[in-house]
Amino acid sequence: MTSNATEIAFRGDLSKLDLDTEYRSTKNDPVETFYKKCLRNADLYQRAVGYFRSSVLLIIGRTLLEFARRGGRIQLICSPSLSEEDVRSISGGYARRDEVLASAVIEEFDRLLAEPSTAFPAKALATLISCGALEVRLAQLISGNGIYHEKIGLFTDGFGHTVSFRGSTNETWSGWHAEGNFEAIEVFCDWDGPSDRIRIEKHRNHFATLWSGKDPSVTVSAFPETAEIYLRKYAANSIEEIMESVPVTPTSRRQPLPHQTEALEAWRRQGCRGIFEHATGTGKTFTAIVAIRDHVRTGKPALVLVPSRLLLHQWAEEISDEIPDAALMLAGDGQNRWKLHGRLKSMTAADLELGPRVTLAMMPTAATDLFLAGVAESDELLLVVDEVHQIGSPINSRALKIAAGLRLGLSATPRRYGDTEGTKRLMDYFGGVVPPPITLGDAMKAGRLVPYQYFPHAISLNADEADQWLDFTNRIKKEIARSSTDSNGKKLLSERAKMLLIQRSRIAKKATAKVDLAVRTIKREYRDGQSWLIYCEDSEQLGDVVNALRVTGIETIEYHSNMIGDRVATMEWFHKFGGILVSIKCLDEGVDIPKVSHALILASSQNPRQFIQRRGRVLRISPCKNMAQIHDAIVRPLSSESEPEQLGLLRGELIRAIEFANGAINKSAGAELRAIAMEMGIDIDDLAARDGVEEDD
Repeated sequence: MTSNATEIAFRGDLSKLDLDTEYRSTKNDPVETFYKKCLRNADLYQRAVGYFRSSVLLIIGRTLLEFARRGGRIQLICSPSLSEEDVRSISGGYARRDEVLASAVIEEFDRLLAEPSTAFPAKALATLISCGALEVRLAQLISGNGIYHEKIGLFTDGFGHTVSFRGSTNETWSGWHAEGNFEAIEVFCDWDGPSDRIRIEKHRNHFATLWSGKDPSVTVSAFPETAEIYLRKYAANSIEEIMESVPVTPTSRRQPLPHQTEALEAWRRQGCRGIFEHATGTGKTFTAIVAIRDHVRTGKPALVLVPSRLLLHQWAEEISDEIPDAALMLAGDGQNRWKLHGRLKSMTAADLELGPRVTLAMMPTAATDLFLAGVAESDELLLVVDEVHQIGSPINSRALKIAAGLRLGLSATPRRYGDTEGTKRLMDYFGGVVPPPITLGDAMKAGRLVPYQYFPHAISLNADEADQWLDFTNRIKKEIARSSTDSNGKKLLSERAKMLLIQRSRIAKKATAKVDLAVRTIKREYRDGQSWLIYCEDSEQLGDVVNALRVTGIETIEYHSNMIGDRVATMEWFHKFGGILVSIKCLDEGVDIPKVSHALILASSQNPRQFIQRRGRVLRISPCKNMAQIHDAIVRPLSSESEPEQLGLLRGELIRAIEFANGAINKSAGAELRAIAMEMGIDIDDLAARDGVEEDD
């Protein structure tokens, strides 16, 4: 590429900067206090990173363009955004690598151009490349199923001073912005002593090896010429020209991401009715808070319902931070001000003179006659329900009597497992899911969740457990045979049948072999400094796992509602030092432990909501966490001939396991599951979600 960037004499001095040794995105604003300060004093920026998105220009903006205008150069190595089909085409020799890479780059660029929120950074990116200020090379691993995903950067000034950094931050909006991911970087300055100089030299040499294509484990390709020619069509004539059109940076402390804005616009197009089916990690709580903020700022009322005490207080903190001018009243968990005469009615009334108001209530409280009678129903009332699947239960669904004009539900998995009536109740009330849903794969591709490896471990019930399973199976069959049928001739599950199904499922969830699996896995895989989470079914299984590990000399950290000690202090300790956290389902909703990099799932729920949530907890972004590992216990019969009644159990286990395997970056897990299915005479491609029972907390 021929550079026509304006060369301007510049002698910035990085060594005069007062830089910290580390930065965290939510605490000390690394964009302003680190990134921009270094750009203003450097003339070369070298970056090797898993993901780059032009949306980063929305927050770096004029500073980055000014860096380029005065002759600064950027060398960027990043992973291309390739589909599985692209990878197969390259690996199989069906298409040339350059053609596939060019096509992927152009497709991504067109998508950015088409969106008003990203059109400017896309054009700025094209201009930087066209002017020669930005040179991009694309990195792919030579072997394995993973992606190039490390993150290092170097700033160098005209005096030869260098600042390097490494950490969890991708070169994206969500990577650097204070309202994006929780990210952290470590910083090294070559004037700060021999230790930092050694680190920087290693980073510089590694980058040079990558840039020159000499790293034996990574293929580094030049930016496709076809893509460069295409981008030039949308580039400005100069850096000065693109700088004249830099959008004004919003002054609000927190702004929604593009996908959040798009979701809100789609919800409004549906008449302010619908459910956000958004994966863990996509910020659906903040998306809803934006809707609430926009609604109440005109004096209109909002009512938020949550299923648990923990979420009640988390929401209260978020609302207080984001909508400080709104009056906030809590209902539930001992908060009783709403019972005062006329208090709830005034907090929900459609009277603009009363100002911004938010009532935050627990679902069981909102479902009481006293609460329902106190709500002032109107077309001006906004009702937001978090973990909306919970409100479909027979008790909580009484709150769906509230005639609110605007309705918004939130859940990664809004459909109730084995409860078509409950699902219909909440879908009818909210008007269905707001398209498009945001899947876990979408969240990983956007850098909101880390990729993961999946390792299924087959175990079997012991003789006593197998006998209990057979006994429950026979009792369930008899109970279902006595049940009535619906209009389609399908057997309706009686309450007794549901209870028997739940009791039978717990035999598999608490199989003795799972404790032995936990010990074997931890002894083989755990290393000091790692952060593991072991999901257990109940306190009894948790105790068995803790004791079994202690016998082998391995200490653990317990986390559950009945634990002795301070749960907050326990979590702070785990966040700081890591270790092995053994917990039960109190982590399913509302508790985030982004530090967890490894999980062992013993409580093998077949409820999609539960296992999808548990996976999402493990994939949260955290400093220096580039990937997660999930180990999963799969209960299978000893043989299809001797224990045919357990084949239904295995089918349910396989449905969950296949879901996990399909999203993992290691494809060996899928092959293992197919082998198990074939051995048991199960066609894995014909498996479909089974009926089950939703267990409400």
